[in-house]
Amino acid sequence: MSISTNLARSTVRQLIEVGIEDAVLSPGSRNAPLSIALYQAEQKGLIRLHVRIDERGAAFFALGITKATGKYVPVVCTSGTAVANYYPAVLEAHHSDNNLLLLTADRPARLRKTGSNQTTLQANIFGEFVRHNIDTAAPVDLEHLLNGSGPVHLNLQFDVPLLPEDSHDWLEGIHHRELKPEPVHTSHIEVATTRNIVIVGHDRAGFSEREIEKLARDLGAPLITEDPLRFKGALAHAPILLSDERVRKELTPELAVIIGRTTLSRSTSAYIDLAQKTLVIDPRAKRIDSARGADEILAVMPAVKIRVNSDRNWLQAWNSFESLAKEALSNYPEWSEGALASLVAADLENDSALFVSSSRPIRDLEAFATPRADVTTYANRGLAGIDGSISTAMGIATHHDETFAIIGDLAFLHDISALSNPTKDVLTIIVVDNNGGGIFSTLPQQGVAGFEKIFGTPHDRNIAKIVSGFGISNEVVTSAKELHIALQRIHPNIHVIVAKMPARTENSKMLSRLQSKFSIEVKNLNGIGIET
Repeated sequence: MSISTNLARSTVRQLIEVGIEDAVLSPGSRNAPLSIALYQAEQKGLIRLHVRIDERGAAFFALGITKATGKYVPVVCTSGTAVANYYPAVLEAHHSDNNLLLLTADRPARLRKTGSNQTTLQANIFGEFVRHNIDTAAPVDLEHLLNGSGPVHLNLQFDVPLLPEDSHDWLEGIHHRELKPEPVHTSHIEVATTRNIVIVGHDRAGFSEREIEKLARDLGAPLITEDPLRFKGALAHAPILLSDERVRKELTPELAVIIGRTTLSRSTSAYIDLAQKTLVIDPRAKRIDSARGADEILAVMPAVKIRVNSDRNWLQAWNSFESLAKEALSNYPEWSEGALASLVAADLENDSALFVSSSRPIRDLEAFATPRADVTTYANRGLAGIDGSISTAMGIATHHDETFAIIGDLAFLHDISALSNPTKDVLTIIVVDNNGGGIFSTLPQQGVAGFEKIFGTPHDRNIAKIVSGFGISNEVVTSAKELHIALQRIHPNIHVIVAKMPARTENSKMLSRLQSKFSIEVKNLNGIGIET
């Protein structure tokens, strides 16, 4: 048996033995030993092998799978520039603490810096963004390397011959077993304050909804969440509610508990800054966000020693302001980006999966959706990039019966090559088509000289025709009624709904009018003397 075949088989054997069920592969020559070993394992029913022709998309595809399963997902490529294409997904996985296993094929170390074809310095290419960097020509103990969370890089040196020279059944007797999770240590906190708030980032820092809801109950605290589809009891439309400075001051908390990262709303960040004391709960603060600031930082979910009796007047004030936010939304234009997010969130069937891309779509979902607790949601909020949105959604869809994605037009075009390699899973993508970078029309740079060229970036493309060119079914909708009807249809594979939206400038005006209306209602309410 060749050394390379032995290395590949040992690696794949260990992948199976530690419970890995999915692997993502991009074609190449130097990774042939791994490709062949993975294919043989798939033929035995021991692993699901997903082939993606573009390494950048492959890494995001694997990222989607690990988001859906929580398990390590190996992503395999050949040497050279293929490895560098993993970088965006590695950064996202690092900051989200997602489990990517990067298996990069390399030439033997003796060929480095010799001008040998497709040979570069791959070892340690991902630096501190992976937990382990292993550069080896010999098998290693994967169980040790994968005991934890976050991306891991294994750079495997394969020498010729790359093809197996035997035909024996090397997979006989191999079976899956689960890695034992690290024990979780608990902590306790004493809370003497009565005006407490729990604010939850989109990924919940890996904690379950049940854990978070119990903490909020024990603190007597209202719950604000960037993901309203996971917590039915959360306050609705928090970014709108907190957009008014007077409301933020009226509702200033004595204790703000922040679970994970809150990255979507500037008004929420401004509100947190007012808190007399802040408590952050996020395991990443120990290893990834080690310079993060707060009065207290915990890596585990604490138990409250004595359940808090909250300030009733303060809770009533929250309810009053929430009602005003709902009232301000009642006359919001039926066909708008915010209304689209609300409609999609309401129309999804129970137990559906939803991926939401960064930029405006995820902010609209936070602000406009009505809370519910029966949709499984995903997003790339580690670095909040628009990269790999289609690929990530495809990866998620491999582990759900029905998956939806809301993706902005620029994010969709950014990852359009993913459509050349579609999966057969049920995935409906709603493209918010406002012909450019809509979020910039809501930021301070709106209206600067050259805005359309350097920020608005209109693409002027017929997205439906582009999608048709890939042989993928699609339709265009131009109203809430049409979108509602389109969402009721079931498609056997990937389907794209292009939602043609009002102009970006008009969307910005709609949001401004909404905030103004809410502020007027707040002023009127304060005029009648609300007690807080």
